[in-house]
Amino acid sequence: MNPAFTEKLLYSSRTGLPDQFIEGITEQMKDETLFHSAINQDDIDKKFRSSKNSWIKWDSWIAGIMHNMMVSANEDYFHYDLYHFDAPIQSTIYDVGDHYDWHVDCNVPHDDRERKLSISLLMNDDYEGGEIELKFANFNQVLKPEKGHAIIFPAWMPHKVHPITKGQRYSLVAWMSGPTWR
Repeated sequence: MNPAFTEKLLYSSRTGLPDQFIEGITEQMKDETLFHSAINQDDIDKKFRSSKNSWIKWDSWIAGIMHNMMVSANEDYFHYDLYHFDAPIQSTIYDVGDHYDWHVDCNVPHDDRERKLSISLLMNDDYEGGEIELKFANFNQVLKPEKGHAIIFPAWMPHKVHPITKGQRYSLVAWMSGPTWR
């Protein structure tokens, strides 16, 4: 018997990305023009979300690696009907005090598609605070992934990033869409 749809909530992967790849991605993140992270497209509310981000095009080599991680996790675990990334990859830097309150990544369906899976790929672990917390019904996980670790979860799952208390947190976030849920 297959587990219920809502029982498959978290896929975690030690990616094995070489340090030189991670360092290269992190350097690229630092070199990008950063913007205050918005909620939706233009709404900036630092009480709800405080960080800086830029965007990596979906056709970059980084996107190819992250896409493969998500497709593999989906084939192995989630079994969702997916298309592709629904937006560029979000490159996010959290400084001391930065955070992201409870939210979901799913969007209002448009053109008969909606976000189904989210990935957070951590580029470093030499910071304090900044844990990601995921919560749904009786499921509650507070995680501080190691450098190069990816967590993949349903885009509809509520989650947040705790405030950074020391250092900087570098992460890449992406979403895959598929046909609207049936």
